[in-house]
Amino acid sequence: MSRLLALLLFGAVLAGGQTAPIPVIFDTDIGDDIDDALALALALQSPELDVKLVTTVADDVESRTRLVWKELGLFGRQDIPIATGAPEPLLDPRRPDKAAQFTILTAADQPPASAHARAADRIIDMLMASRVKMTLIPVGPLTNIALALREEPRIREKIERIVLMGGAYYPARREYNIYRDRIAAQIVFSSGIPITGVGLDVTEKCTLQGADLERMNNAKAPSAQFLYQLIQLWQKDNPNRFPTLHDPLAVGTAARPSLTETQTGNVQVEILSPQLFGATVFTRDDKANTRVARNVNPREFLDLFLERVTAPPRAH
Repeated sequence: MSRLLALLLFGAVLAGGQTAPIPVIFDTDIGDDIDDALALALALQSPELDVKLVTTVADDVESRTRLVWKELGLFGRQDIPIATGAPEPLLDPRRPDKAAQFTILTAADQPPASAHARAADRIIDMLMASRVKMTLIPVGPLTNIALALREEPRIREKIERIVLMGGAYYPARREYNIYRDRIAAQIVFSSGIPITGVGLDVTEKCTLQGADLERMNNAKAPSAQFLYQLIQLWQKDNPNRFPTLHDPLAVGTAARPSLTETQTGNVQVEILSPQLFGATVFTRDDKANTRVARNVNPREFLDLFLERVTAPPRAH
């Protein structure tokens, strides 16, 4: 009897040591730069993360949603709900968008009718229904997140952390995601929700090289071949144009916080001066609940990224 009890206790210890995957909502302006598609792939291929919802934002959101649907299919994850987000920022107008990556879409790449649901509504519904706090990973303009926060403030209590790709902090300068909807960014950064900002000054260190692309090209998984094809479309006949993993580093940081060195403080988004619109001003404060990435080991992250996205789709 004592031996059986010992075995049961040992099994309980083992089970207790297993960490449940982090439930995440991934918000993206996929289709312009190549890093969004690569970030979604990394999220799907990271066992630390459990992608519960994918939402699109900015400009041609219909094509973005179709591209998300196609990529989910390549990874065998069309069970994940998707939603179509705000086509324009809170203040600025929508822009024409004819991204080269959209040319990969075919007539068959049509998501279900449920994908046309408003992203802010789906974010609110999922968070309010969740029994556990969730992590948001927005890698585009923050319009959807700001709309959800404004329309249902109670979701603050349902969010464990927001890990975003946006801004530049050392020194402060403009970055597209923040600049494109600076009002939304200020709403998010002033929300009181714990935030980790992964900015340009760190992500610019993480650029794939020729040997890395060759590794992707040699991968046999159709999902990896799809990503390589998207990279070629993005390169526009310039094989010396190499992807910088801006958005994937935010995903990597959500999965493995130790990948990036961070500092704690406050972020103020410049919304008053046209010359500085969108700049993210970081001030050190050890009592604040915002962190910004300060440094990264590029090769460590690039190797992790390649290992995961070149592998066959994970079983679920």
